[in-house]
Amino acid sequence: MQEAVQRGQAADGRGIVLWAPTIADPTKPTVAELNAASVKRLTYGLAPDGFNHSMTIATITAGRYTLDQALELDGTVTDTVEVRWVYNRTTPTQVETVLGTPGVDGNIVHILGYPNDHEIDEDTKINAIIPVTTSIPRDVPPTANSELMKIQKLNVRDKVRREHEITVQAA
Repeated sequence: MQEAVQRGQAADGRGIVLWAPTIADPTKPTVAELNAASVKRLTYGLAPDGFNHSMTIATITAGRYTLDQALELDGTVTDTVEVRWVYNRTTPTQVETVLGTPGVDGNIVHILGYPNDHEIDEDTKINAIIPVTTSIPRDVPPTANSELMKIQKLNVRDKVRREHEITVQAA
């Protein structure tokens, strides 16, 4: 039997990065928490390559008595988050005003597959909720014909919740 070609979805304009200062239960964020006035959309203040969430899983290698095959298990998971944002000394961007102060705790909420103006509701699928503490922003060396940018590491401060663990609650 021939396999049908599985259709993908264009990435352009279909991603959202939010700053949510408070989420009581990251596995069950509420619509109210994700639409609160304190929640800020950061997406269009980031450079095209300006959101980098990566994950490394250490491998535990184990063996068994007389088994001639090494066994592997997942070990410690390490998440890292780095953002690259537009810098404007005259009119600070929302990203700068939200993330620019070191030592602030909050949550990055990453959502893919919805237009940027998507209203978050109980049917919204969230890719990750990443509890972070802001670190020190640093300058990206300026080059001709480019925008001024800052780059910043966000320190992961608690367990990252991934897509399969998150269900948006109506209330």
